[in-house]
Order: sequence, then structure tokens, then C-alpha cells
Amino acid sequence: MGLHLGWIPNEPGLRAREYAAPAPGVPDPDSPEAAALRAAHAARALWTRLLIVVGLLALALFGLVGAVSHRSWFWGVGAALAVCCWLPLLEFGVRRRRTATRMRREKEDRAVRHAADLEVYQRGKAAWQSSEAERIAAAPRWLQVAAHEDITRLDVFGGTPQGRQNLLDGVGQMLLAERAVIVLDLSQDRVGEGLIAAARQAGISCQDYQLPRDLAATPLLAGLTGDEIASLIVEVLHADDANATAAGRATDLMILRKVTRALGGEVTVSRLHEALSLLLADATHATHATHATHTTHATNATNATSAPYDDRAMNVAPHLSAAEQAGLHGLFGAGMRSEIGGNLIRLAAVLEPLAELGADAGTGVGAEATPRPPARLTCLSLPDGPRDVAADLAAALIVQWATRSVADEGGFRPAVVLAGADEQSTRHLSRLTTVCERYEVPLVRMFSRLTEESSRHLDSRHTAFMRLATRPEALRAAEHIGLERKFVAGRFSHRQSVSRSRTKTTTEATTHTTGRAEGEATTHTTGTTTGEMYSEAQVPRADNHVHIHAGGNGGGDSGESGSREEFRARVARERAAAAGESDRGSRRSAGRGGGNQDQAGGGRRGGQSGSGGGWVVAGNGGGKPVMDTVKTRTRFSAQHTSDAKTQSVTNTQETSHTRSESRSRTDGASVGDEITFELVYDHTVKPETLMALPEDQMLAPHVVAGAPTAPESRMVALVIDPAVVGTDAVASVSPHEIPAYEPPAPAVSSHVPDYERVPRAALGAGDPADSS
Repeated sequence: MGLHLGWIPNEPGLRAREYAAPAPGVPDPDSPEAAALRAAHAARALWTRLLIVVGLLALALFGLVGAVSHRSWFWGVGAALAVCCWLPLLEFGVRRRRTATRMRREKEDRAVRHAADLEVYQRGKAAWQSSEAERIAAAPRWLQVAAHEDITRLDVFGGTPQGRQNLLDGVGQMLLAERAVIVLDLSQDRVGEGLIAAARQAGISCQDYQLPRDLAATPLLAGLTGDEIASLIVEVLHADDANATAAGRATDLMILRKVTRALGGEVTVSRLHEALSLLLADATHATHATHATHTTHATNATNATSAPYDDRAMNVAPHLSAAEQAGLHGLFGAGMRSEIGGNLIRLAAVLEPLAELGADAGTGVGAEATPRPPARLTCLSLPDGPRDVAADLAAALIVQWATRSVADEGGFRPAVVLAGADEQSTRHLSRLTTVCERYEVPLVRMFSRLTEESSRHLDSRHTAFMRLATRPEALRAAEHIGLERKFVAGRFSHRQSVSRSRTKTTTEATTHTTGRAEGEATTHTTGTTTGEMYSEAQVPRADNHVHIHAGGNGGGDSGESGSREEFRARVARERAAAAGESDRGSRRSAGRGGGNQDQAGGGRRGGQSGSGGGWVVAGNGGGKPVMDTVKTRTRFSAQHTSDAKTQSVTNTQETSHTRSESRSRTDGASVGDEITFELVYDHTVKPETLMALPEDQMLAPHVVAGAPTAPESRMVALVIDPAVVGTDAVASVSPHEIPAYEPPAPAVSSHVPDYERVPRAALGAGDPADSS
């Protein structure tokens, strides 16, 4: 497994795959055979109608001829012709019925076979879906992406301090599982704090040094010889000198080697600084010593001058013995001291800020204290704030120390993580890279900015990019990756909430309500009553007419008889008028009326006075009274109207007073931690997208989804924060094993028809697609 790069969500592995077996097609009701039969039946239908019409015409024609000619055999001929026309119809109907029965049976068989095939398909699909659910439940949620086995270096450009800390946390934990790790944090962002905390929590030994504050406890010179310390100091001296030459570096190395050899077996930075200070202080004394050697009588003078010099030497170099001081006196001649005076000053100035280096660590050759063994994790970092000379010298020193630690044949070869690599010179950075690649030691270099200087380190196999701060940096990165290339990135949201509450609530309310409700209703009713009443009654007829006739006694018979006849005629007319008003349909009443008339006449005759000249005629001469029937029919119509009006008034008044008090207290704390993510598939490599890249993601051009050689291959942004992955299941993959990331197919409603499987009607002659 190569160098750890990051994690990617296993979205393709968590997506249910489609069932590969095709679904059985619906039996086509319009099969070619059925279509041919329908066409044949349509053609025969025309002949059927024609034969029926011909048979009917033959029967009618010959029947008419037979009826006219009174010959019956014409009817037989017509019937024979009609039967000849209609017999094929019977045969056609039988064949059609048989064909329909056979087609129906075949259709039913096809439906049964389709149902069986569909059931088998449904069972297979259900089993597949069940197996997919089990696979998804057991599938890892994340894929850990590692570089190829022949790649041991990763160069990361850009990013925020928090993003670089997350990257170091993830990469460092993977490296610690295999070997020791040295973290050189020159960015002044303390990006190694997360890794140190994780190592301590996991029980891994670690050492955290903040330079130059912890120079005394730093074992950077542990196990080094005097010549190696001299070489290390020379490299630190010329670390940021672009005009440094090999001759100048060789001169400084020669001076330091002579000094370290003069110091003997115990070489520390503080003793080396005292030796250089002694050489600088010895410049004036060297002139006096030279003059004393040419004076023949100078024994007393030499002793007189050497006493003050010994005092000065003890003040300048209190930790150097007399023998070491004497060796330093004769180290350089007077002429050479004048030539190397500037080198001595420069060397002493460089060593002064580093004088405490290793003072508490027991470093140095021949030191009695035992050097502390290296821990599994060693972190050396610079403090935040303005960088001074001591910080720059310490940065150059720890880079040289890491290079020597990797190249040490007798010691361990730890992995190296260098944060703030753009703060180092190209020469020292190249040496560290060369040594790590030679011994196949993992090396992670983090460049805070993608400047023109740091862009020289770009290549196609070891480069990755985080969020870039400025557009020129983003443009350089986009041109290196390839403009308009597509990549998949996730939108992650990390929500953490801590709640601790104590609440007291008091509520008091007074409510006064006054209301008035007034209503009015008016009802208007109009109706019409129509009826008919019929009555029938019988009443006796009453005749109250009395006729009195008075006449003289001397009248003759003729005059008397004439008056009587006239009277009788008048009475008869009156009675006839009265009878016409009664019911003319009652013959009995009329007869009785006639009898009464006769009786009245008899009465009148009986009533004649023999002695007088007049007589009285009564209306009723006695007997049963005449009954009249009276019928009455009455029709009536009445209209009636009624009005009603109702009015109501209600007054309400209510007063309420409410007081409530509630208290709640939470003594503990509730913590919520939730991480959600969503993949976006349509990102394009542009300066704007690289400037807006999430700080917990990293884009590596060689990490491609699917086939890396495909022209439309899509890159996948790597998640670098272990907190996002958490404790979810993880599987390791190489860059060429990354699955293809494609947007999920949109969900289609079950109500939408499948147009690929819906049978299409045959094109007619009039369709545009059928014209040629």
C-alpha cells in the first residue's frame, strides 16, 4: 500500500445496482398471424355482403317472375340460386369460428406463459434486491485512497491552517501505524497539534518541541561528531544565501573543523561559540605575543602580559580548559587571523542564538548524559508571530537534522512531514527530497502558497491542491491540472451543538371581554286556497196562489163558460212555468202535478156557488205534496298573506385573571454532533472553483474515477479530515481502482409509461414517415 492520500465516499458502492435480466415482454395482441387473419376477414366481409345481396336479389327476381307468370318453378330456381350464394357464407362462418377459437386458445397460452415468466422474473428481481440490500448494509461507507506503491512523496499546495492540520492528522495517523514520523512545522500555524493529541490518546510516544524556546531540550546534535556538527552549522549559515559559493562554504567548514578538533571529544554549540569568541578576543593578544617572541630579554614581560590574557580567556570561555585554550591560540597564525576575521564574526553571530542547543539533552560527543531515545512521533515547530533570526536559524537547522536522520545508516529512517516548505531554500529542500526518495522514505511537503518559486516543484504524480487564496495561485493550479476538467466534490456539513439552560418564566394576564349580539328576522308568507262545494236537497213544492172570481147573477152561460176557459188557460200556463223551473226529468212529479190540476179543477167546480156570481180557486186541492230536487254547486278561491318579524338583543360581559409561573433547569449538558454530505458531479476546474474548494478536501490530478486514460475521466476530491470519516467502515483502494462516479438516474414515476416497451402502431399510408 502506497502513501495515504485521503478518503472518498463510497457512493457508487452504496447505490443499488439494477437487475440485469430483462423483464419479459408483454404478449403482442397484434401478432403478424392475427393481423393477417384480420385482413383476410375484412376482405371476405366484402364478399359476404355481396353474396347476401346477390342471393336476395335472385330470390326476389325469380319470385316476382313466378308470381307474374303463375309458374312455381321460378321460385325453385330463385331459392336454388340463393342457397348457392349463401352456402359459402356458412362455410366461412364455421371456419371463422374455428380460427377465433384457436387464436383465443393461443392467446390464453401466451398469457399463461407470460405470467409464469413474469413470476420467475419477479422472484429473481426480489432475490437480487435482497442481495443488494445485504451488500449495501455490509459495504464500507468510505474508500481510503492510497498512492501507487512506487510513490512515496506528496506535495500539497495551498489550504487553510485548519485544512493543513486535518491533512496532517489523517496522513500522520496512517504513517504512525507503519513507522516513526518526524513533523517539521515551519508554517507557524501549529498544524501538528491534532496529530499529537491523537497520538497521546492512542498511547503512542511523542515529543513536542517549540523552537527556539525548547532549544536546550532538543536533541538535534545527539550522536553527531565534531565534523558533522561543523558541516551542519555551515549549511545553516548559508541556508538563505543565494550568492553562497562552494569556496566560501569550504572556508567556513575548514575553520569550524579546526575549532572542533581543538575542543577535543566534547563538542557543543555553546563550547563552540566560546571557542570562536576566544579566537576573536585573541586577535589583539596575538600581536603582543608575537612581539614577545622576538625579544631576548622578555621572560618577565611574557609572564606579565600572559596573566591579563588568562583572565580575559576565563571571562570569554569559562567552559574551556587551559589546554583547549592553548590549542586554540596556536590554531591560526597572525596573518590568517586577519584573513578569516570576517568568517569568525559571521560564525560566532550564527552560533550565538543557538548557544543553548542541546544543553539539557546531554548531546555532544563524550557527554556523560545519555541522549533521550527518539519517540515514535517527534514534532518540531516554530511559534506564531514575527519570525526572528533565531527562528530562521532553527528552521534551517531542523531541516538539516531531518535530512541527516533519514540518511543515517545506523539509525531509524522515519517518515518526514514538512509543513511550510516554501519557507526553505530550494537547495536544502531538494537534498531532503533526494534522500527520502533514495531510501524510499515517505515525505509529505506542504506549501502554504503556490508562488512562482514554489511552482517549480509541480509535477504530474506527486501534486495535490487544497483551497488557494489568490487568483494567480488558482490560475497556476488550474493550468497545471487542465482547465475545464470535471471533478466530483462533496458538500459536507459538520454540526456540533452544546446546550445548557436554566429558565424561569412568570406570566400574568387580565382579560375583560364585553360583547353585544343583535339579530332580526322577518317572515312573509303568501298563499292561495281554491275549492269546490256541491249539495243536493229535496223540498216540497208550495203553491200559495188563490184566485177569486166575482161575477153577477144575471150573467149567461156563454159568458160564464168563456171566463172559465180563460181562467183555466191562465192557470195552466202558470203551472207549466212552475214545472219548467223544477226537474223536468221527474215524470212522477209532473203526473202528480196534472192530477192536482184536475183535482183543483174539480174543486173549483165543486166550489162554485150555485147562488153567487163568483168562485174561489185554491192552489192545492189536497193529496201528496209535490217534491222538488234542489242542486247547488259552489266554486271558491281565497288568497291569504301573513307577516312575522322577530328581533333579539344579547349583551355579554366577562372578566378573567390568569397568573402562571414555570421554572426549568438543566444541570447537565447535551452535545449533538452530526456530519452530512452531498456529492456534486458537475464541478469544473477553474480558478474560481479552486478558490472555493472546501477546506477539508483536496484535489489530486492523478486521482481519477473510473478509467484514468479515458478522455472524459472525472477527478474525485479527497476528504482529508479524519473527523468526517469517523468510525465508519473503510476499504482501501488504489488510484486505478476508484469506481466511476456518475450522477444517479432521476426517479421516474410508476404512472409514466415505458415508451421503449409500449407497442407502436404500424405507420399508415398517409403518415409522413411512410412517404418516400
